Amino acid sequence: MSAEQNTTNHSSVDYAKYPDLSEFYSNLTPFVTFSLFIGLLVLCLNLAICATTIVKAKKRLTSNLYIPTTILCSIYPIISLAALGTILAPKSWLACNTVMHLSFTIGAVVFHNLCFRYAHSEVGYLKEIGDEKTLDLQTSPLCCCCGFLPKLTPKKNKLFAVKCLIWQMPLIQSSIMIALNVIYYFYPEKYENLVVFFAPFIVTSILSGLWGLNITVKMINKLFPDYNLMKKMLSLQLVLLLCKLQFVILDSQLNYLDFGGTYPINNTILKQTVINLLILVEMTLVSILVQNSYSKP
Repeated sequence: MSAEQNTTNHSSVDYAKYPDLSEFYSNLTPFVTFSLFIGLLVLCLNLAICATTIVKAKKRLTSNLYIPTTILCSIYPIISLAALGTILAPKSWLACNTVMHLSFTIGAVVFHNLCFRYAHSEVGYLKEIGDEKTLDLQTSPLCCCCGFLPKLTPKKNKLFAVKCLIWQMPLIQSSIMIALNVIYYFYPEKYENLVVFFAPFIVTSILSGLWGLNITVKMINKLFPDYNLMKKMLSLQLVLLLCKLQFVILDSQLNYLDFGGTYPINNTILKQTVINLLILVEMTLVSILVQNSYSKP
């Protein structure tokens, strides 16, 4: 085979970016091996923190509160497992990213449910606040757009509308992410063009869902200011910030750095390893925040 043909073949595999598992593990570099080892240790630490939080919660919570609390505390090691999965199998990055993405949307629904369980259901909340105007629409992330809207007195139909804002997230986001996974793994040549089409729907769905969740938290927080609801909300929002926004920013910015990698452990693999190792460490730190947040009630 001529040198020109060799060059062509090398370019084609570099363009593919992601090697098969056999190629990947046959050419492991010390950096990737060390990252896998550190990632596994960090995941174990995260699992230990999560288990401790859940055990402590079981001692003081009724099953009505314990089950959603357990689900919410488990989100962070699940995301860590997905991040480690991306390092272990680089080609699975979109599937693992989907797990992170949907973990947030499911967590939002569960957290909304938990908020009203604190108030002993929506009916109990409405009885407790009476005619007080606690439904504040001037709430992030749409406070700039809704600054002219007045505070409202919560009613069943208004609470249902807020619930729909939150529930649409897992439904719409899962549909979009499943479609993107099918396109990426079966029609990869079309992925780059089609992902741009889905982006506005992803952003609109998340912003409206966040808006609904923030409205809910502000309502319930007025009744239970000692329940660390704002901390719990921050913990959940950090998933979105660190696993989505940070991922997009670092993924684009690290393209300008040359890690010196060649196929199969090329720049794309090394960049992905750095980002997911960072997420692993960050999710462990967030788990510590979660442990503090769910110390009450």
